[in-house]
Order: sequence, then structure tokens, then C-alpha cells
Amino acid sequence: MNWYAQGPLFLKESLLDVQGRTPTLETPPMPTESTPTKPPFTKVFLKRTVIGIALIAILLIPFFVLMAITKQPAASYSAMGAIIGAVAVMVGGFRIGVLTTIVVALLAPIAIVAGLTPLTGAALMAVMTLMVGRMSRYGLQRAAMLVPIFLAWPILSPIPWVPSSLLHKLDGLLAKGISLSELIAIKQHSPHHPVPAPIAGVSQSSIALHLNQTYLAWVAVFFFIGSIIAVLAVHLALRKTAVRQPMPHSRGEAMPYTITITLLATVATYYFLKHPKDAGGAFLIAAILVLAQVGTEIQWKLTVERVIGTIGGIGLLAVIMALLGGSSYVDLFGIPFPANLYLVGIVFGTAAVIAKFSPRYWIYFLLITPATALLNAYTTSQVAQFGRARLVDNLVGAGLVVMAALVTLAAAHLSKSNESAASEPAVASPPLS
Repeated sequence: MNWYAQGPLFLKESLLDVQGRTPTLETPPMPTESTPTKPPFTKVFLKRTVIGIALIAILLIPFFVLMAITKQPAASYSAMGAIIGAVAVMVGGFRIGVLTTIVVALLAPIAIVAGLTPLTGAALMAVMTLMVGRMSRYGLQRAAMLVPIFLAWPILSPIPWVPSSLLHKLDGLLAKGISLSELIAIKQHSPHHPVPAPIAGVSQSSIALHLNQTYLAWVAVFFFIGSIIAVLAVHLALRKTAVRQPMPHSRGEAMPYTITITLLATVATYYFLKHPKDAGGAFLIAAILVLAQVGTEIQWKLTVERVIGTIGGIGLLAVIMALLGGSSYVDLFGIPFPANLYLVGIVFGTAAVIAKFSPRYWIYFLLITPATALLNAYTTSQVAQFGRARLVDNLVGAGLVVMAALVTLAAAHLSKSNESAASEPAVASPPLS
């Protein structure tokens, strides 16, 4: 499990709509102030590249600073917070961004504790997805959905708080295939970390990790700092840009959406906490929340392009791993990094962010698939594992969302038929003679 950049890169797409006047035979097209011309591709590409690099910098700079201060891999949670804050500002504005920052910072340590049992983890996921459904009434579901998407990672597989005596051994321990629970068990030998009473079905080492007060406090700090810096930076960058107002949705549109995401994400969380050896459960939750749409329409184009792009990304990942070979570790801030995996992952992640601004969604998914696999792994075997998990979870998530949407469409059609029948005027009975 990659403890440094855990979680997929996910950014809100922002497309620039350019309108022009259709030329006629009588009047050749002449650019005027009222009819802007389409900018050249090179200029658009350079602009998107600058934006993409700036967004990646917002993710990585707080992460490296916090990593240098704490010497803890869990500092990578700041990158998740940065993505959440940036998207919240883009969708809802500065006030929504600040509120989202506070909410995610308070929920992050709760998510880790809730992950101790399948019931508590699923319950927290249900609360968060219900909140997303409620926000859809105001058109702010895109600003809120990243909270459950990224908090699924600390619920399902929290990044441990590693004692300094083990940092220099991480590359050797993890390269040998040592599990997360075994690594935390080593930590238990420290007299400064007493082990609480056991919980049925949960190892003492796992309880020690989830209830470490220092660890929980720092997780809240990581999410808060990463998110608030992104909120301030994106707000300043967009202060002169006209932000598109959110589009509210009716109760009839929000209700099936809320039921769909809550039911599917809650069941998925329970399943993966019940089966902790199944990797990549957070990918399934992300697929469910991203593909589910408010209303009664199925986004076939996005669903198909997501699946096609993910399948192509797995093929691209195989080529990348064949070229890279094994992992090469570099000591950074006292922590060993698989440098070749992360550098290539950052390059593909940056390219994916740039492609996110394009209407060709499949390109984004083609690039983000190897990026997330490389940035979530510590060894080459884990790269392949996460690649397969992302493919399976995207296929399963797309299938579940489509089936739920079909049920919703059928229910909406039945409801309209009943309403039409009820609204028809009754035929008056003939008078009795």
C-alpha cells in the first residue's frame, strides 16, 4: 500500500465553451467583439498545462513540507485534502470551500476509528453519502462527493503512524511482502503505545493504530492544511473568473440519486471491511459516486468512456512496468521512496489533470489508471495489484450504477403514468331517468 500518495487523483473538470457565428455566403466570417474566435490549440494546450502543473504543485508542496516536519508517510493525506478543497471552491465558491475543509478535517479521524468494524464504517459512509444527496438539492453534490470518496481510504486502509526506529527499514520490510497488520504489530513492542482491550474480530495491533490519539490529531491536521491551502490558492486564482452558479435539483430528482449512492456505497464499505484482504475498495466507492447522476438520465457516454479508458490504462500500465523493471528506492526526509514509480506516476498524473479539461473523457481515464496504480504502490507487485483492483472496481461500479439508474427510470416512468391517469378528468355519469 502506498502511504505517500494514497488515493486516486480526481479533479473537477472545467470546460471553456466558445461560441461563434455561423458564416454565410453573403458575408464572410469576420471576428468581432461579439463573436469571439476559437483560440489556437497551442495556446489552449499551454494554458491547460500551466493549470495542470499548478494544481499538482498545490497537491505536492504541502505534502512534502508536512513529510519533512513529521517524518510520517501519513502526511500524504494532505494531498487528498488539497483535492477536496480545490474542487469545493471550483464548484461552490470560497465559503463552501472553507466549510468543506472544516468538515473533512473533523471527519478524518472519525473515519479511521469507524473503520475498526464493518458496521461503524458502513454507518459513517451512509451518513456522508446522505449528506451528498442532500447537497444535490442545492446543486452542490460535486463539491461534497469527494469527502466520502477520499475518506473511504482511511476507513478501509488507514496509513499507519510509523515509529522512527522503523522508517529506515520500510523498504526492506514492505519489499518482502510484510502486511500492514504485521508492521503495526512491530510498533506494539514500544512501551509508549499501550494496547487497549481487544475487540472481537479485530487484532490488537489494528486497535492500537486506530485509537492512537497523536495519530488521529495529525490526520485531522494533514487534511485541514492540505485543504485550506488549496482553497485559498484556487480562490485567488479564480477571483476574477465568473463562477458558474450551481443548478438546484427537485426533490424528485435528488431522492433516487441519494438512495442509489447511499445504498451502493454503504454496502461496498461493509463488504470491504468484512473482507480486508480485497484491495482497492475505495476505487469502487469512487466509481459509484462519480458515475451516479442526479435525475432520471443515464450518462452513457461518461460510463462507456470510463470503462474503455480504464481498460486501455491497464494495457498502458503493463507497458510502463515492462520498461521500468523493478523498484529503486531513494531516501527522502529519512523515508525510503520508490523513486522511479513515483516520478513516472507524477508525470502521468499531471498529464491526466491536463486531459481532464478536454471533452474526451477516455483520455483522462487512460492516463489516470497507471498514475493511481503507481502512486498507490510501494513495489512492482503492488502496482499490478492496484491496476487490477481499479479495473474490476470500475467495471463493477459502472454496472451497479447503470442497474440502479434503470430501476430509477422504470420507477419514474411508472410514477408519471400513475400521475397522468389520476389527472384525467372523470367522465360524468348520465342522469338517472
